Amino acid sequence: MGPSWQEFWGTRPFHLKLSLIMCTALCLFHIYTAIFGTLDALAQRGVHLGLGLIIVFLVTARGKNKAGAPVPAWYDWTLIALSIAGVGYVLVNYAWVTTERFTFITPLYWYEVVCGLCTIVAVLFACTRVISMGMLYCVLGFVAYPLVGPHLPGVFHSISHSLTDLIDFFYLSLGGIFGIPLSVSATDIALFVIFGAVLMKTGGSTLISNIAMAFAGRMTGGPAKVAIIGSSFFGSITGSTSANVATVGSITIPMMKKAGYKPTFAAAVEAVASCGGQMTPPVMGACAFVMAGFSGIPYVTILKYALFPAVLYYFSLFATVHIEAKKLGLVGVDTGVTIKETLRDYGHMFIPVGMLLYLLIAGYSPRFAGGYGILAAIAASQLRRATRLNIIGLLSAFEVGARNILIVLSSTAAAGLIVGSVDVTGFGQRISSGFVGIVGGSLFAGLMLGFLISFLLGLGMPTTPAYIIQAATIIPALIALGLPNYAAHLFAFYYSCLALITPPDATAAYTAASIAGADGWKVGWLATRMAAVAFIIPIMFAYNHALLLVGPWYVVLATVVAALAGIWCLAVAGENYFEQQLKPFERLIALVAAILLIWPSWLFVLIGAACFAWLLRMQISARQHAQNLVS
Repeated sequence: MGPSWQEFWGTRPFHLKLSLIMCTALCLFHIYTAIFGTLDALAQRGVHLGLGLIIVFLVTARGKNKAGAPVPAWYDWTLIALSIAGVGYVLVNYAWVTTERFTFITPLYWYEVVCGLCTIVAVLFACTRVISMGMLYCVLGFVAYPLVGPHLPGVFHSISHSLTDLIDFFYLSLGGIFGIPLSVSATDIALFVIFGAVLMKTGGSTLISNIAMAFAGRMTGGPAKVAIIGSSFFGSITGSTSANVATVGSITIPMMKKAGYKPTFAAAVEAVASCGGQMTPPVMGACAFVMAGFSGIPYVTILKYALFPAVLYYFSLFATVHIEAKKLGLVGVDTGVTIKETLRDYGHMFIPVGMLLYLLIAGYSPRFAGGYGILAAIAASQLRRATRLNIIGLLSAFEVGARNILIVLSSTAAAGLIVGSVDVTGFGQRISSGFVGIVGGSLFAGLMLGFLISFLLGLGMPTTPAYIIQAATIIPALIALGLPNYAAHLFAFYYSCLALITPPDATAAYTAASIAGADGWKVGWLATRMAAVAFIIPIMFAYNHALLLVGPWYVVLATVVAALAGIWCLAVAGENYFEQQLKPFERLIALVAAILLIWPSWLFVLIGAACFAWLLRMQISARQHAQNLVS
């Protein structure tokens, strides 16, 4: 039995009642526009941003009542008022803003300057509430750049812009806050986030975790494999790493510890598995939709390119936990869960997932697929008592979905300011030319520098804005160096994801560590080692596009087989164990074999295969010798 209406609604303070109304309105707005057609660009983005900002400042209230519970303080209400005033002006005067005035030509009225400042301030404060101070500092630096650029030397020098010109571009055009990043959030991303929330509320998480336990629980090292399977499926639907760790990890981490895995290892497995969700089709998190907007590549095509790198990522983690289990002598566990019972109670919740995939593959737009996917999830939930949504459950799902949208909404609105600054100053073209000059036209040097920049950006902000900055600066340079458009965008995307598990940021690692009772710093470094394949694969597919399933089928097939063998060798080297403990030179051979098998050269692949065969022969011989001594 769920909560009663009195428990759900009556006990809420006023500001949370208001936030629930706003969350419901935001979800219904997106479902309606997905089914019946989106509004004009600025109107769609304006409603999305306006409702989102109000929710941000309601649910992150900084005041306290007499009992010490959080309530909005005067400055929270002030920020809400600024949000309404700024976005409201655009929506109320829509015809004037979109058709009657011209950016940089029509002078701003004083009240337009005030409303523009209100909107910018509200977006910046939203960053501090749901993202991080690092994101705020980054955005402030880009916003200030057009004002200080005329006084800077070399590649950083830009023409002069007045404050009113910047407000005009940032606020009253589609090149700033209301630009491409927010467009993707306001159309595609929001719907998939809502879909994930509804699916999980109707038993999707139980369906995924139970199937994972029934399928892998009894295998060698079963609990860790359950974590990988469950997190990969759950993360590929929700696209949220933190939610993945908190939801699946609360089940799998204690299970891994009970099976004999060390707390640090268990937390690292869950962190790496959860991080991979945003790299894994069919949803891939917010960044895949933004990538489609910036690259011009259809979303379904991006899913195809991302499929095999995701397989390699999870195969590497699967191999690591399997070898660790063999090394520790761990066996599977009886979870008491059967696939038959799970499918009987929850199997119908595959219907909305199937519909979503069908609509995407059939060529319908992501927003259309997402909208009908949500309706299908609500309808399918009524087929069984265990999943049936009542009005309270539906409102609760809408509330979770809308709250999950906030970080994407805030980061894309803030990223619009960054992209606007880059566009208005021409900084992207200059930094791209300077990048090519620094690396001397060398693709390999460009990839190394691109990796460093991508990784450092990812340490300071979420994946989506980190990728967006590169889309405006670094990615054009990589394309100029000869990297295909799709490979350049995926290259930047993968490295932007990894900050979630690598110190010092390592948000997913610290979240998993708190559940496991482990040291977050140690978990982060172990997770980094486990995810080593994610650092290698982007370099490899930059040279060998067959890893992205591009090319003749026989080349792709051979590349797939060689890469899987290489990933296994990488896991062997990382765990220092194959059939038994490796000698130092054997570990070195395993590492060399791993690199050669993935390297885009058939000569190197053959050498790597020979190394792998030699290592396997040596390990089998050593194991047989040890068994003979025992007998």
